[in-house]
Amino acid sequence: MAAVIAARAGVAAATITALWDPLKRTIESSNDMDEIYGALDDAMKRLVAKRVDHDFMFHRHKRTMPSNTYTNWKYRVDDVSIEVDKLKVMYLKESKRSSWFSFNSLTKKMKAAASRIFALMEEDPQSVDVLVDKKPARVVEMITPTITNIPTLQKPFEQTLGWLCDEKVRGIRIHGRVGSGKTTIMQNLNNHVKVAEMFDIVIWVTVSREGSIENRAIDQIQQIIAQRLKLDIKVTTHHDLVASRIREELKDIKYVLLLDDVKEDLNLDKIGVPMRDNGSKIVFTTRLQHVCSSIATRQTNVASLNRKEALLMFKSVLDRPHLEKNSNINGLMPEIIKWCGYHPLVIKVAAGFFRVKETEESWLDGLMNLSKRPEEGDDTMQEIYRLLDSFFDCLPVTQKKCFFYTALYPEDSDIQKDCLLDNWAAEELLDAGDGVEVMRANGREVLDYLKMVSLLEENTFQQCIRMHKLIRLAALYHLSTNDDQGILVKSGEALHKPLDVKLWKEKKWISLVDSKMNALPDHPDCSALSTLILQKNKNLEAIPSAFFKHMQSLHVLDLYDTRITSLPNSLLKLATLKVLCLQKCVALVELHREIGNLQKLEVLDIRGSGLENIPPQVVSLISLRRLLVSFTSSMSINPTQKAANEVEVISKIPMLKELVVDVEDGLERILYGAIVNVVRLTRLSLLQFYFSNKVVDHIKATGGIWKIYFPNERLLQSYIDRQDSVEFNNCQIFTGCDFSSHPHIMKFMPYFKFDGEVCDDTISQVLSNDVAIELVNHNGLEHLSSFTAENMNRIRSCVIKDCNKMRTIVDDNTGGGSILNNMEQLHMINLPVLKNICEGPMQGLKGLKTLILCNCPMLTWVCTYGVILQLPEIRHLEVERCPEIKEIFNGSTNIVFPVLPNLKKLILVDMPQLRSILVSNSFEWPSLERLKILGCPKLKRLPFQKDGAVKLTSIEAEKSWWEALENDQEVTDQFRRYCTLK
Repeated sequence: MAAVIAARAGVAAATITALWDPLKRTIESSNDMDEIYGALDDAMKRLVAKRVDHDFMFHRHKRTMPSNTYTNWKYRVDDVSIEVDKLKVMYLKESKRSSWFSFNSLTKKMKAAASRIFALMEEDPQSVDVLVDKKPARVVEMITPTITNIPTLQKPFEQTLGWLCDEKVRGIRIHGRVGSGKTTIMQNLNNHVKVAEMFDIVIWVTVSREGSIENRAIDQIQQIIAQRLKLDIKVTTHHDLVASRIREELKDIKYVLLLDDVKEDLNLDKIGVPMRDNGSKIVFTTRLQHVCSSIATRQTNVASLNRKEALLMFKSVLDRPHLEKNSNINGLMPEIIKWCGYHPLVIKVAAGFFRVKETEESWLDGLMNLSKRPEEGDDTMQEIYRLLDSFFDCLPVTQKKCFFYTALYPEDSDIQKDCLLDNWAAEELLDAGDGVEVMRANGREVLDYLKMVSLLEENTFQQCIRMHKLIRLAALYHLSTNDDQGILVKSGEALHKPLDVKLWKEKKWISLVDSKMNALPDHPDCSALSTLILQKNKNLEAIPSAFFKHMQSLHVLDLYDTRITSLPNSLLKLATLKVLCLQKCVALVELHREIGNLQKLEVLDIRGSGLENIPPQVVSLISLRRLLVSFTSSMSINPTQKAANEVEVISKIPMLKELVVDVEDGLERILYGAIVNVVRLTRLSLLQFYFSNKVVDHIKATGGIWKIYFPNERLLQSYIDRQDSVEFNNCQIFTGCDFSSHPHIMKFMPYFKFDGEVCDDTISQVLSNDVAIELVNHNGLEHLSSFTAENMNRIRSCVIKDCNKMRTIVDDNTGGGSILNNMEQLHMINLPVLKNICEGPMQGLKGLKTLILCNCPMLTWVCTYGVILQLPEIRHLEVERCPEIKEIFNGSTNIVFPVLPNLKKLILVDMPQLRSILVSNSFEWPSLERLKILGCPKLKRLPFQKDGAVKLTSIEAEKSWWEALENDQEVTDQFRRYCTLK
């Protein structure tokens, strides 16, 4: 299929070239204005006709949204069409005159417009995949624990999986008490490969909020399903029309709908989900046996865990084999799971808390703290709350404050880590230490701790965390029962009616989220309020003008996904406001011109808002250090010009340190062109791009090290060319690969890593400084000698990896000159045709301290004896997986000792032909401290005598190899005590 598409694309491209070439030639070569005008008019008509054809093709797929790539292309076609219309008017006027100057000026403008038309035609989106948004993924995987070793959960899982294969079964009910593992079973179904193979799409819907006795409203369930199907329902508001759209989309596909936590009967027809005979299925979990009996044709029940399963689950989450080996600690585990009441969630949290305890004493203390088990009652939910509450009390002070603050966010929220850290910092919950970087490090430690003890979990999207809905409710239960009157948290149905204004008084944290609330009190008395979260109130369109009048202590204001159209004047007087979140405020199209009055504002998030551009007013925010924005296509401005304008504004924000950009699909290349200008703002310590499926860091400064990522060599070259004097000190530059590929060598700065072929000129420019350099997948590189001796002597450290033509470091054309004298480390990895380090005589590498060769299948020896005598400074020599090597050093039998007098570490691994280090296998190693020899069966002797390695204290080898050594017995006896034998 791919070949067919490629062939069609080739034919289409050839056809376009044939049709457009005559017009291009006419416009480029002619100086006749009438002829140019005629060709321009013809070209524009053809481009508009192409756009009409594409619109027709898109409307044939009208159930899906147009892709961003196509939308952007269409905007630019419209833009050039307007320009050509203006030129036509000018042409009709100028054709009546005889001014050569006017004719010449207009001719240039028409040629420029024609160039834009031809460029648009060349990037003409041909396929449906480009015209319409990509189909939704078959499965959106979820992070979930494995249940294969828990029969109580595995049995209903396998039963349900079997019913999904049965054509006669349409609906399946999974029934069990709260916290029994129903959701975990469903998550495992969602992720199972067999389910993905059986159905065209797997749709997950959390039907109710935890703590509620009702399902979500029909329109909310429809929104979740429509979003999963990538349906554009922005202009459709009535649920009957939305149901019709969903029904139309599902009618020809085989789906499985996973409905979690159903609390009352559902009318699937009203939602738009048809009960088809094509093998589609409905699976739902519930605590109530009578729910949705008309849907369920099969039911499975989830029982409580038994003692053995609970213990297995505890150990699985604990994941500390060394603790299990301690018989005293192992004996405490049954008591812990008994205390947990065999509730899976409580066991998971318990295992997390004990995971951070390393001694018997700390385990005993932990069990003592839990010894007063809450009394059991009829309400299972209350019992779980009280059990979890015991763990909350064990948290260190900082972790406890940060945990309870996180409970303010809506149920099942994906909370961006850095945004959460900003809020923690604004509330002074973290030790600020020596500044923002130290504060962030402290915050990340708190996050890691809360994840370790299972109170927070990493989402599939690594930049986010979330809190289990039951843990969140238990946290709110703790706050409500511990006389903490300073916190107000409401959501959903609890906000259908306006709250009594008295409830706002004297509150420190308020969270009113995810509801149909459409009004706020005029001027509530909230003098102590420091955080106000109003997320996901989509009916909230206006904030009263005096609303913030009595909130002079407010630090954090979160208006995420509301429909506000403006910010009231009273907000501009918040002298202490540090964090303002306006993300997804789509109706907010401009910021107040006096936004600069927020002199303490440090973080501003306007991603996905109605603001088309970064407002110039942000320049007046003198404390702003972190800005989060979106880069999207615009009807009113060319994307390239827009990027330039945005960079211009960014460059003027006086204290900006961090810039985060959400990038619309299809605009990557345009935005990359602006990277060079942004990187020049050297005060930035973070430049981060969010794409639909990944997050890419372009600048990241930590611990005094600046990491900079360029997607390709051209952008790096552009950056170098634009600088009067390029300073790379304390920089790690990554070209063609991101920061996730950590440097092999951390010691040296500046550090350059190139992934892919790179031209010699770029490398030569890089080598104008003393550098560490890593070359990966450079398939045109055969040796380093192509650079001048002066440049080669700039290399302090070098990694060469996956370079398929690399045959040597220095070829025999160097004339024996002194080269690479400053190189201290050389790593050569996965080089299929490497034969040696140098082909001829060489006077260099005198400062080399580390030499590592790995997986070089054509290498028969590392270097000659003559070369090794020039490497007296080597401290670390490592050779692995080089199957043809028979001896490490090749050459003379007239050996002058010691060889490698400073060598401290020698590692030889997986070389089946290796017989010796050198012709003589007996050396003096005055500095050798560590020896590792594995997988070298033909190496029969230790490379030293009894007194030849006086500092050796560590030997790692196979037991069978050691026992077969042919050295004198006194040699093996001498060093046996230092051995770790496998």
